[in-house]
Amino acid sequence: MSEPTLARRPNAQQPAVIRRLGPADLLAYKNLRDEALRRYPEAFTSDHESQRLRTPESYLGRLGLNEPLGGSFLLGAFVKEDGGRERLVGSVGLERDTRNKTRHISRLIGLMVLPTHNGHGIGSALVGACVTAAHQATDLQMIVLSVTASSDRVLRLYERAGFRRYGLLPRAVRLVDARGEHYFDRAHMQLTL
Repeated sequence: MSEPTLARRPNAQQPAVIRRLGPADLLAYKNLRDEALRRYPEAFTSDHESQRLRTPESYLGRLGLNEPLGGSFLLGAFVKEDGGRERLVGSVGLERDTRNKTRHISRLIGLMVLPTHNGHGIGSALVGACVTAAHQATDLQMIVLSVTASSDRVLRLYERAGFRRYGLLPRAVRLVDARGEHYFDRAHMQLTL
């Protein structure tokens, strides 16, 4: 990804800047991820309780630094706060399959935007930048993802980016809390590059 992408925030003076994350961003990424897992347990297959114990360095592999063909990376959406400090408010990842027969496929993972920044086009900008960067990877032909099937807003976001549904896994996510068991279906989507 050569140049950062901008996501305009309505009624804001500064746009969000979308750029590839590096090792120095891993603490901010972990904090964002922990918050998303805590707030939206039905949206992720990972759980907050086990993932909060991970170190920021444990996400180093997601940066794709050792992927010679491209197609593996994390992107972040940053906004300037008072005082000029950047804050990570959203992220998305792409993980390329490592098996020889399926190296032409990457999986879009972990789209998340802080609730305070929802509705400002940041999710769309992250997905768009992810697809653009995927086009630059050597011999990458397809992106797949799964998303909570009841998340209409997120499903529409992916559809606007060109993804199409190809299947549904009923009861894919099981949450157990004081009120009992709750199940969530996962829609499977793909985009041909």
